[in-house]
Amino acid sequence: MRSEPPAPVSFYLVDASGSSPFSNPSTGLHPDSVQLILDGEPFNYLFTGTDEKVNHLIFETYPVIYTKSRVRMLLQISSHNTDTLDIAYTVNRGKCYTDYTYSGFYFNGKELKRQPETGYLQLQVL
Repeated sequence: MRSEPPAPVSFYLVDASGSSPFSNPSTGLHPDSVQLILDGEPFNYLFTGTDEKVNHLIFETYPVIYTKSRVRMLLQISSHNTDTLDIAYTVNRGKCYTDYTYSGFYFNGKELKRQPETGYLQLQVL
């Protein structure tokens, strides 16, 4: 039985006003400085560019660990700012494939819902 990778988790970052934290030079933040850490190890994400629907930089990741049903990712925005993204998923093993369905998202302990029109998570980091 071959496991199929799950769909990506896509998210974008905002500050308290809902703006991109990368658009304000005083924050000193740059998209290249964002790092994900999974189980204590750096974890790659895919930078997909700006989505015109939300006008923000979109990050994508595939956080499933095939032996677990929940993962905790550290989202390091800078050397002074690290947040926690918990992702829960169910695993349904079929005869010919394995299906992974995301069942919950928590950012710094607060439950998040995907935006209905895009499926993105909005993460407030500043």
